[in-house]
Amino acid sequence: MSRKFRQNFKKQPAKHTLKGSREAVIYSMQMLYSLGYAEIAEWTPLEPTDVPGEVMTTITKYWLLP
Repeated sequence: MSRKFRQNFKKQPAKHTLKGSREAVIYSMQMLYSLGYAEIAEWTPLEPTDVPGEVMTTITKYWLLP
């Protein structure tokens, strides 16, 4: 990739959040891993939400955008 091409793009963050039952969130993380989108270790630790039985995790991916 040429230097001139990269200079026209900026690194932009996109934050993804998974919320649901522990089983559903872990399954979603595993599916995104199997698709090559995110490593399991990139996600934040599972944290409980205010809803009983619900957990959440987040990941931030960065994209080069014009």
